[in-house]
Amino acid sequence: MPKEKKYPIPEGYELINQTEHHIRHIGDGFHRRDEDGNLIMAFWIKKENCNSADVAHGGMLMSIADYSLASASMPSRDNYVATISFRSEFIAPAKIHSLAEVHTSITRTTKSLVFGEGKIYCQGEIVFSFSGVVKKI
Repeated sequence: MPKEKKYPIPEGYELINQTEHHIRHIGDGFHRRDEDGNLIMAFWIKKENCNSADVAHGGMLMSIADYSLASASMPSRDNYVATISFRSEFIAPAKIHSLAEVHTSITRTTKSLVFGEGKIYCQGEIVFSFSGVVKKI
């Protein structure tokens, strides 16, 4: 049986203390903030996240994008949200062993809703874009 590849914590990121079981199956996640305070999450694309062409399965990219949007929308882990709308576009393949960096920004907040958008980058290239709306619970 081949030895599993070890993936390091990317420079400038911190390990996410993962509490969401469905995301834990994807693998360790990492987070940081950009210079404007926007959330950036990152996940290594491992063999188990890929299809037979050794690129990330679309469902994996959608999951980490939705998770990042929800996380960026929550002021704390005690303030949950639920996705009510999610749109996405697949732009380029996200190759195995690359780091998927999910850049998310909040564009509008109302009393009960949060609107956001983002892009996933791999090796400096946009591979996925998304936008969505979450409801504050």
